[in-house]
Amino acid sequence: MRTHSATSLHHLSLSNVKPGQPIVIIGTGGSGRETLTLLHDIERNRPGTWDFRGFLGLDDPPADLLDRLDADFLGGPRTLVEHLPEASTWAYALGIGHPQHRREMDMSLTKQGLEPASLVHPSALIGPDVEIGAGAVICAHTVITTNVRIGASTQINIGCVIAHDARIGDYVTFAQSVNIAGNVTIKDNATIFTNASVIPGVHIGTNATIAAGAVVTKDVAAETTVAGVPAKPLP
Repeated sequence: MRTHSATSLHHLSLSNVKPGQPIVIIGTGGSGRETLTLLHDIERNRPGTWDFRGFLGLDDPPADLLDRLDADFLGGPRTLVEHLPEASTWAYALGIGHPQHRREMDMSLTKQGLEPASLVHPSALIGPDVEIGAGAVICAHTVITTNVRIGASTQINIGCVIAHDARIGDYVTFAQSVNIAGNVTIKDNATIFTNASVIPGVHIGTNATIAAGAVVTKDVAAETTVAGVPAKPLP
């Protein structure tokens, strides 16, 4: 796992990124456009940190929405350096909600020489001994307390809380307002939807899905979707 600590960050995180580092966002859907908002908030807090060059995506973008954001669409990510050779020195942020799609884009872009940027909103409260994986995106009003490990390219949306000793794998997706109690383990590619809560000590397996509003009181097996209060596997 590619990681960094809260005080010694990945070389393309805010602590040591080169001023004006070019960056692109992968994904033009809601997640990607919200990532641009995060990038703008970072820029307001530390002007000149990033030089946003535009969006990349596999599908035709919502051109009217990008125009209203004054943002360019640069084409597909899989052939970026072929069309723009200078992009091999750029950074990228993954604004894609689906864990497996995020993983695929991560592999494609790193093969072309780009580096994943770890983006942490200025309002996020990050405690001591927190490791944040390369390419992670941590949105506004998130709280991560202490002795926590966040995996590579994990996406933590607005208003989430992650308590002590949590272990979060690679490419995990948290929707808004997820609450993770202490000593919880969440394995790679899991998805936790809006307002879900997980009680202390629970283990959530690889590729598991937690439905919106669920309260998880027992371990969740890999490849399983649970919903409800208390959460139970769906048929």
